[in-house]
Amino acid sequence: MLGPLILTLSALVFTFGCAAQGEATAAIAAGTSPQGSGRAPDEPQRDVTLSAFRFGLAEVSIEEFERFAASAYTNAALWSPEGWVWAQAHPQGAGAELRAAGRSGDHPVVAVTWYEADAYCRWAGGSLPTEAQWERVCSGGEGRRYPWGEGEDKDVRWYSEGKFGHIADVKTSPAASQDAALAAKDGPVHLAGNVWEWTADWYHREGTKTGDVTDPTGPASGTWRVMRGGSFMNLPSYSTCTHREPARPDRVAFTVGIRCVFPAR
Repeated sequence: MLGPLILTLSALVFTFGCAAQGEATAAIAAGTSPQGSGRAPDEPQRDVTLSAFRFGLAEVSIEEFERFAASAYTNAALWSPEGWVWAQAHPQGAGAELRAAGRSGDHPVVAVTWYEADAYCRWAGGSLPTEAQWERVCSGGEGRRYPWGEGEDKDVRWYSEGKFGHIADVKTSPAASQDAALAAKDGPVHLAGNVWEWTADWYHREGTKTGDVTDPTGPASGTWRVMRGGSFMNLPSYSTCTHREPARPDRVAFTVGIRCVFPAR
């Protein structure tokens, strides 16, 4: 039998496998890489060193989230203290109807709060990615502007026909669809567009300038969490590897989903 597929690159090593609840993952080697674009006040540039971890190849699907939701809202162990207070007030989740509207089970789950995203990843055996982990994978450890390289891909409809706020016939793509134009060079898909992805970090206006440069986790507290990656409703500038979007942890929107990270084996 063949062993796991290992891709060795200049900055990263990917070993494809599965997490506790079945999500396919890429193993990211420890290393130091540039982060931040320097083009915005909250995107200062610096070198960040990360320990090894595993990163979900795809966003969490509706079907995967439904398995979690069947019992999670009564299991306090899965939730942060603030999340458990929220879950008790929303025993069916805040966006259940929005999640089910017109999408098949293989599409990314949407309309999930940060609390639900955090609890799901705990249930799956992992956690939400830190901003530094997310950006490391998106940029390939090379400081790329987009997952595939520097330039905008004019053949990719990553936002709705260039008309901000107009959905037209553009919706989410299946979470694990292998559209090469939407994939990072190194494996994970839909890091630009499709749906926003919650990260573990609190937002700070000085971004990655704050905190440690080794396995940074952001501020200890705050008002907003950070989303990354843009969505099918956003312009390309929102889908760069460095763009940071603040959002209240109880936000519910049909453009926001989940991706998890897991400990290195």
